[in-house]
Amino acid sequence: KVVNKPWGYEKWIAPGKPSFKYALKEIYLKKGKKSSLQFHKKKEETNYILSGKGILHYSLKKINFKDFIKKGLSEKEINKIKKNIKKKKLKKGVVFHIKPFYLHRVEAKTNLLMMESSTIELDDVFRVQDDTNRKHGKIKNEHR
Repeated sequence: KVVNKPWGYEKWIAPGKPSFKYALKEIYLKKGKKSSLQFHKKKEETNYILSGKGILHYSLKKINFKDFIKKGLSEKEINKIKKNIKKKKLKKGVVFHIKPFYLHRVEAKTNLLMMESSTIELDDVFRVQDDTNRKHGKIKNEHR
């Protein structure tokens, strides 16, 4: 299954449910594009860079999920979080791991191809900031 994204695509190789305990995806980001600044409640993922260069933006502090659900994040809070975001250079062979409740975003400096192995909660996406104003969770028109 191919899922078209504003920044590229995801090819779902092993989509998890119903018979898998894991998911495997090929993810492609076009040069100059970036994924949402996001976190997951349950999903845990490991990514391996196959080709290209990019930057992983990530937080060292967990999102307070109860507060986030109650009131969201103000622009001021988002800017404060972004000031404390760490960066990791991505290139062929780099591996990174994302745990639940940690903010992350991938930015492609060149066309970027990676493999992601994760738990099966593929719709578990809470977008804090998105260049195309996508909401949380599965975006139905991307899944054709």
